Amino acid sequence: MNKLLLIFLLIFKIGFGQDTKYLSENYEFKNGEIAYMFGNDVKLREQPNTESDVLLLLKIGEQIEIVEKSNSEMEFDGIKSPWYKIKTENKVGFVLGSLISLDKVINGNQTYLISLKKDGLKLFIKTRVLENGLEFKENVSQLLTGEFSIKVTGNKGLENIINIFEIDYLAESCGVNGGGIYLFYDGNELIKAIDYTQVADADLYWFIEEYIFPNEKDGIKGKIVYKSEIGETKEYETEWTESKATRRVLEWNGKEVLPKIETEKE
Repeated sequence: MNKLLLIFLLIFKIGFGQDTKYLSENYEFKNGEIAYMFGNDVKLREQPNTESDVLLLLKIGEQIEIVEKSNSEMEFDGIKSPWYKIKTENKVGFVLGSLISLDKVINGNQTYLISLKKDGLKLFIKTRVLENGLEFKENVSQLLTGEFSIKVTGNKGLENIINIFEIDYLAESCGVNGGGIYLFYDGNELIKAIDYTQVADADLYWFIEEYIFPNEKDGIKGKIVYKSEIGETKEYETEWTESKATRRVLEWNGKEVLPKIETEKE
């Protein structure tokens, strides 16, 4: 992958991602939106506070309808979150926004739900995969960019993997990391397997990483192909650029991708 393709990639994500649902700690649910519970046994309350009467308990993954956002807020997991008036099949009441999944994606029998937490200035994504009713596995990973989208696919040709869950960063401007994270679900654990970087400062500097899975174009059976390019423009007048490309063939051993990649991005 060369510099021009990288710049096109980042411009595409900045300018043409309107149809993608991008999420952040400032995401607000819209009136009438259908959403799903992230927490389990969440107390549906009569009023937007923790002192009011409990109407019923909401289960993880349970569908709700957003009626409206209230003016009340409460800090939860390091993030100030509004209370929402919501409607279930039988009741209308209030739940804290942080206990509602920001989005939901499904592949096969697996349902993925997400929420956020903060520790100081560090932002983390909590991902839960639901299978067999209310049982779930959870992964907590640090985010390097504050806005992102999610999607889930099959195993992309990797053995002993059920789903691959991708967190795709939004590069809002030059210099922002537009890479992301891959989580692998093997039926027992939801594992952070890969984090990758895609960043450019106009055409002055660029660094891009790409992972190609077995059933993708240029993929290799049973392997993960890693590609990266790092480069910079030395002089505009003579169009002097210098870059270095790297390609390696990696393998998933059931716990991690090996050999580990030591990049030059720092």
